[in-house]
Amino acid sequence: MDYRIVTSSSPEQLVVKVKDLIKEGWKPVGGLQALVTHKQNRYSGDQHKDTVYDVEYSQAMIKE
Repeated sequence: MDYRIVTSSSPEQLVVKVKDLIKEGWKPVGGLQALVTHKQNRYSGDQHKDTVYDVEYSQAMIKE
């Protein structure tokens, strides 16, 4: 059995990658994972404006 973790910086790209692997005989295992890889608080002077998050999406896949 082969095991692979597919990652992407967007959920849409992850869907494309997972669908391509399913066509090749791979099967998803478990659910989608989302991990915040970077967080940046943005300010205007002393006023907090917003927070920007970089997220990595992943899906475990197996092939027997």
